[in-house]
Amino acid sequence: PDNDLRGLWKSDPFDAPHIRPNLTYPIVNPNTGETHFPPKGRCWRVSQEKFSALLADNRIVWSSNGNGRPQLKVFYEEKKEYGSIDNSWFSADRIGTATSATKELMSLFEGVAYFDTPKPTSLLTKLITLANVGSDDIILDFFSGSATTAHAVMELNAEDGGNRRFIMVQLPELCGEKTEAYKAGYANICEIGKERIRRAGRKILEQWEETHEASDDKLDVGFKVFKLDTSNLATWDNTPIPEDQLELFYERMNQMIDDIKPDRTDMDVVYEVMLKLGVPLDIPVTHMELNGKTIYVVDDYLLLICLADNITAEDMEAMAEYAPAKIICAETGFADDSALSNAHYILRDRSIELKLV
Repeated sequence: PDNDLRGLWKSDPFDAPHIRPNLTYPIVNPNTGETHFPPKGRCWRVSQEKFSALLADNRIVWSSNGNGRPQLKVFYEEKKEYGSIDNSWFSADRIGTATSATKELMSLFEGVAYFDTPKPTSLLTKLITLANVGSDDIILDFFSGSATTAHAVMELNAEDGGNRRFIMVQLPELCGEKTEAYKAGYANICEIGKERIRRAGRKILEQWEETHEASDDKLDVGFKVFKLDTSNLATWDNTPIPEDQLELFYERMNQMIDDIKPDRTDMDVVYEVMLKLGVPLDIPVTHMELNGKTIYVVDDYLLLICLADNITAEDMEAMAEYAPAKIICAETGFADDSALSNAHYILRDRSIELKLV
């Protein structure tokens, strides 16, 4: 600032690349009388006539406190539309503090934070922005803690209509029995993180819907939770499948397996089958009812999985109508050997692969 009515400014070099005869001329510093020429291999930015006009307009300043070379006065108001390059100084007023992060958590958990040193969502939003993450990219946080990163991703999507996704990874560190988190029913910090995503997602969605009542757009704040564990099937425990041994996997799948662990659900088995087949876990999985049986639909009918009992030839006919590439069923789920034999023929004639678990 120097009381110039045009406002804040900074000085830019007055020389430019290359050499052009009409841009090569002497400039005299009026403060010292010293004559300056462009540096070797360069020229001045404008012609001599335009330089005189800039000098008269108080647009030329001199380096070294007025004793050096000419520089161009560039005003903020003229350049602000081009944006600015960020810097690495993250002040509290720009990206928040641990205190503001604690208040964020307290606003979601009825006045309790549950974490001692949470990060503000504004910090994660800034980092994601600085990383130039695309609107459809995936943000991975290997030490997700209270899931601030997930919260920030959902907020960014709500702001700009993006479809960013997040992967949060966290060891299930136990909450001490004397902590407020444990008393509130959270056994480990993963449970706190999951609940934070649910509550933040609901809040963001409610605010978004208030401003998009007339829009057909949808904001997705849903997420899936996976836990690292042993196989859902006892016979599949500790049986990694090398990439060059897929045939061995198919042989195992064709064995009779009826020992799903008692604490596992059909969806647990569905996702394990997807993993062993190399199907990404972010592929949509829905379900439908056919002849009173639940059928799990993977990737828009590319794969159908039926773990029901008493599967008949009629059930296979009904599933085949959706023309999947592959159908997977529990071998012990067929009504009898005849139903199993007929299933092979029904699907073979339609070029649909049958796999048994």
